Amino acid sequence: MFRAYKIKRDKADETFSLFIRLRDKRCQRCGKIGAPDKNGNLVVGLDCSHYFGRWLEGGRFDEKNCIALCRGCHQYWEKDRDAYRAFMIKRLGESCFNLLEWRCRSYCKKDRKLAFLKAKALLEEVNRLNR
Repeated sequence: MFRAYKIKRDKADETFSLFIRLRDKRCQRCGKIGAPDKNGNLVVGLDCSHYFGRWLEGGRFDEKNCIALCRGCHQYWEKDRDAYRAFMIKRLGESCFNLLEWRCRSYCKKDRKLAFLKAKALLEEVNRLNR
C-alpha cells in the first residue's frame, strides 16, 4: 500500500512561498486576488504551487517552477496535470519548460541555509519593487 508522507516545511520554504505569493499577488489560473495579511500583503488564500513537486530538491526553490494559486485552483490542477502542464509550457515556452524539468529532476544537494539566504534575497527584492 502506498502511504503519502508530509514534506516538512522550514523557514526557507516559508520565505520562498511568501516571495512567490507576493510576486504574483493573484491566482495565476483564475485571477483571484489574495486577502491582506497582518502586514497588508495580498497573500492570504494563495498557495505557492510547485509544478514539479517539492520533493525534487532541484526545483524546490526555483522561481520558474512555482506560481501562486488559490486553494481551489491548486486542488484542481493537482488532479488535472495535463492542463497544468499546458499552462506552464505556455507560460515558460517549450525549451524553458524542458530545461526546468531537467533541473528539477537532476541531483541537487540539500542546503537549507543557502536556500533560505536565496529566498530572503528574492523576498527583499520583491518587497523593494512593491513599495
